[in-house]
Parts: sequence; C-alpha cells; structure tokens
Amino acid sequence: MSDQGWTAPGGASGRPDPDPYAGRPDTPPPPQAYPGHPSYPPPQPRLLDFRPGIIPLRPLTMNDLFGGVFRAVRGNVAATVGLAALTSLVFLVPFTALGAWVSSQEDSISLEESVSNEGAGLVGTVGTTIPSIGSWFSTILLAGFLAYVIGQAVLGRKVTAGETWRGTIPRIWALVGATLLTSLIILVTLGAVLAIPIVVLVGGGTAGDDGTVMAGVGLLILAILLAIPALLFLWTRLAFVTPSVILENLGVGKAFARSWRLTSGTGFWRLLGIRLLSSIAISIIGSLITAPLAIIGAALVFTGIPLDQVYVWQAVITGVTGVVAGAITTPITAGIDALLYVDQRIRREGLDVHLVQTAQGTAAPPWPRAAA
Repeated sequence: MSDQGWTAPGGASGRPDPDPYAGRPDTPPPPQAYPGHPSYPPPQPRLLDFRPGIIPLRPLTMNDLFGGVFRAVRGNVAATVGLAALTSLVFLVPFTALGAWVSSQEDSISLEESVSNEGAGLVGTVGTTIPSIGSWFSTILLAGFLAYVIGQAVLGRKVTAGETWRGTIPRIWALVGATLLTSLIILVTLGAVLAIPIVVLVGGGTAGDDGTVMAGVGLLILAILLAIPALLFLWTRLAFVTPSVILENLGVGKAFARSWRLTSGTGFWRLLGIRLLSSIAISIIGSLITAPLAIIGAALVFTGIPLDQVYVWQAVITGVTGVVAGAITTPITAGIDALLYVDQRIRREGLDVHLVQTAQGTAAPPWPRAAA
C-alpha cells in the first residue's frame, strides 16, 4: 500500500493547522480529556437515594410524601387502618348512641308542621352533631398512632397494632393537652376577630337600626376575610405539635415551641401549600366515599316519617360516616403531617445524616421504639 499523498498535520512544515474556530465567542470549549478517553468528558457520578424505609433520606418531594404515606399504610395495615377503625368505633359508638337518644327527645311532628314551628328541630340538630364530637376525640389518638408508625417506617421497621399502642399510650395525656390547647388557641383567635362585628350586628338587630345592621354585616365580612389567613397561619405553625409530642417525648409547652421553630422562615409557605393541597385532595376523596350515606341521610326528610325519627337516623348515619372517614382518610392526613415533620428536620437540622447512621447501626435512633 502506497503512502503517497499523505502529509503530516500542518503541511510540509509540520506546524499544526490553525484552529478554524479560534476567536469565535459562540464556540463551546473543547471537551476536557481524561485518561483513556481523550475525546469525551468524564462521566458525572449518579446520585442514588438511600432508602431504608418508606422514603429516601433526603429532602422530600410531593411524590415522596404521598408515596411514603401509602407505603406506610400498606405495610402496617393493622397499625394504621385497623387502629383507625377500632378507635373510631370506640369513640363513635357511645357518642352516636347519645346523639340518637338526644334526637329521640325531639317532638314527634311532621316536616310540614316543623316549618311553622320556629323551635322545631333544635334538639334533633344537637343530637346529629354529637357524633362529630366523638370523631374529634378519635382523631387525637389517630394522629399519635400515625406519628409513631411513620417514625418507625422511615427507618424500615414494620410495627404491629400492639406496639403502636404501647409506643403512643404513655404520651396520651400530653397529646390530649396539646390538642385541646391548639383548639383553644384557634377558637380564641376566631372569637377575637369576630367579636366586634357580632356585637355590632346583634346590637343593631336588637335596636331595630337598619344602618347599624348593615355596618355589622360589612364588618363581619371584613372580619371573616381577616380570620381566614390568621387561622391558616396558626394551622401551619402548629402543624408539628403532635409529632413533637410523640417522637421527641416533649411536653405540651416545648412541643408548641418546637413546632413554631420548625415552621418558621421561608419554609412556612411550602408547608402551607402542601398541607392545603393534601387536605383538599383527601377531603374530596372522603366526600366521594361517604357521599352515599350523606344522600341517604338527607333523603330521610322527604320520606314522611316523623321528624324525631329522622334525626335519630341522621345521628346514626353521622356516626357510621365518621367511622368510615376515620378509617380511610385520617391515616393519610396524619401521615402527611408526620412525614412533613421528618422532611422539615432533614432540611433544617440534617436529620437525614442521623437516620442514615441509624440505619447502618452506627447511631442510636432519633426517636424511641416501644418496649416489647
């Protein structure tokens, strides 16, 4: 084979050819060479998630939050859905029975007669709301149960209903106290915002002054517009009280301070948005599940049966609805809050490093496990 026609780079002089792209600002720099592959840039290392449990140990995305909750529920059915249904039954059966009894004290009149009787239905209405009180009490326990389950599931541990009970029950009074104080703070805030408009409105109605009534209505609308952001602010800043009580064994006051610190700063808006979005989504799911029962309860009014019996059945339906909703939606809601608590500690305190060390057996767990 002839070598005729071949010349060294740079022509006969041997000097390299000038770079045809030199001086062009839009030309990217040549790739950096590394041993063995002079024409290609070195590969970038691929970041792998370390996931000993239901979530990767890094700052969480929305998919991580919802996926983690569903994995926790699916992997601990007895400790989540089972305890939720059992707790709802324990509280709702007596409260539903009480509501049905109160409703049965309503005068036995027809729907047509109740239209002309201003006081008709008051006792029955009170009776139908009593089961909701039972739902509220059951929610207190369920939030504690889910905080414990999520805390263990993050480390890859499956728990039984018995272990969850043992891990939560020592903190029950602190949990109840924290929940009552949270409710009191919200009620006092709401009352402080709405007090003046209500006084003006009632005073105008009592005096028969239409101008004062209209002023009261305007003030009430303005107060409601102010109350909404105030309540959302408190709802977000106090979101981590329950996880702090259960997972960190804090008292009521320290749990409030802990939640307030974790939800401060720019992370507040992210927490508010995620909690709002998840609450709306879960409420829609719960409404779809309980819609048939609600329709049956509303349709009883048009069956022609006496009003007292209508209220009795509506109290029973409210109780059943509470059991169904408590077993299905409450574990998801409480689980989202518990995972947000873990995520916020990862972002602000580097909790992921501690969790990785715990999973590798080189550090004690950040929260205790119930004794056998």
